[in-house]
Amino acid sequence: MKLLLENWNKYINEDMAEKTTFDHYADQVEIDGGIATLYHVSTADIQELDPEIAYASKSVYSKGEFRTWQRPRVFFFTKLAQEDTSRGRIHGDGYIAKVPWDELYPIYRDPLKLSYPDMNDKYMEITGDKETSPGMLNVFERVATLADELYGYKGFIYPHGGDQENIIVAMWAKVPVTKMETGFYG
Repeated sequence: MKLLLENWNKYINEDMAEKTTFDHYADQVEIDGGIATLYHVSTADIQELDPEIAYASKSVYSKGEFRTWQRPRVFFFTKLAQEDTSRGRIHGDGYIAKVPWDELYPIYRDPLKLSYPDMNDKYMEITGDKETSPGMLNVFERVATLADELYGYKGFIYPHGGDQENIIVAMWAKVPVTKMETGFYG
């Protein structure tokens, strides 16, 4: 029976590569016991951030973000009182999310080389897409799909607007949040 369970677990996990945790940007994120603290600002009263709901009710600013990449996602700051590089302070209440650090993939550094042409065939195998499909042509979608399907990542961590001191996170999975008792900006 033990051998049967071991073989079953091996079979289930054979397509899932071992997940690597990267230290990129770790000095700019509060991490405790492998859990990253992230912040979101919203005028809605929420207990969970759902990328599908965020996509359906996107703001003018978000519409610009989604023109680049259509996958539903929710954005987070990595520091208290952090300002958006183009909008400044965001109006609304602050929310805290606790996310496993090993679920955030550093897209701009791409240490697993998921954006490299060598991975195109794997992406098409996973999705069934053709070489000319929108997902295949969008590097963010390709990398997100590969990061999620092969390694279990649930979001990207990267410098906003190229500013290495302004790190943000985009999550494509639902994330529970807790409303802050004090304001996000103090």
